[in-house]
Amino acid sequence: MNYFLLLVAYLAPSCGAFTSIRLPAPSSLSNSHGETSSSHHKERYTSVNTRLNVAKDIDDSPDAAEFLQLSSSDLSRLAAVRDRRLEMPILILEPLLPGQRLQFGSPDPKFAKLIAHSLSSGSGEIGMLGLNPHTNRPLNMGVTVQITPSSVRNADDGMLSVDVVGKNQFEVEGEPWMDDTDSFYIADVEMVADGSNEVEDGPEQIVQASTLSAAVPRLMESWMEWMIQSGVTGRSGIEAVMKKLGPMPDNVGDRAIWIASLLNPVPAYETTVCLEIRPALLACKTDLERINLTVIALQSSIDHISGKRRLF
Repeated sequence: MNYFLLLVAYLAPSCGAFTSIRLPAPSSLSNSHGETSSSHHKERYTSVNTRLNVAKDIDDSPDAAEFLQLSSSDLSRLAAVRDRRLEMPILILEPLLPGQRLQFGSPDPKFAKLIAHSLSSGSGEIGMLGLNPHTNRPLNMGVTVQITPSSVRNADDGMLSVDVVGKNQFEVEGEPWMDDTDSFYIADVEMVADGSNEVEDGPEQIVQASTLSAAVPRLMESWMEWMIQSGVTGRSGIEAVMKKLGPMPDNVGDRAIWIASLLNPVPAYETTVCLEIRPALLACKTDLERINLTVIALQSSIDHISGKRRLF
């Protein structure tokens, strides 16, 4: 099986970017059969007129309105959706994954304003975004990082640095804008609750995901052997990365993130051993997509390190 082609095919459509919705021009509108004739539009106009005439008989006065009865579960779901929508500053730097640690800094006064804003906002959260490796534009999926007084360091030369850990996944809604001081971007974001599935896996998909996940320990053992045997890093180097990540999780989605964090670590290995898969992983909607992507990437990394099939 050509794992390289599978991986490239998987990565190509998966990496998002800030997008805008465009409405097609009237002349380009068509129905499901591709019809764009004037007769088709006249038929649509007639049917709309008919519905409007019927609507005239409907009482839409405030007194005629009826309250929509919502159950407690309905109200809980609405509250959850409302709570997931936030406004926060964003920083375009690294396609960080949940659990990955990053140290970064800058002497730029605008960066200092970003940190000051985060510390004074209460939550202290910043949205961390990476760049689409295909277009070099900002991704629309990222993770939050929390700025605390203890995570900020001031050097004598004016360098301000922070030490952060990727936390919760989010998606940017709409276009970001500059803050009042013109120093940093702010965006409306929607949190992905606990990194859970946005689309539920069915029974068959759950079985497939579990089967793929069960194959990971064997692949990881082979990967580690080739990493050491090829001289990419010693056992102590791999163990140091694993120590930061913790033990391999049992949960399928968490295991996928763990694998990707090992293949694309922060800081990176001196020799690149895998294509950048973190943007594509952040864009995955289900655990099956996540584990499928990372298992393909893991096998392609083994093939690359062993010399069986080079990635680059």
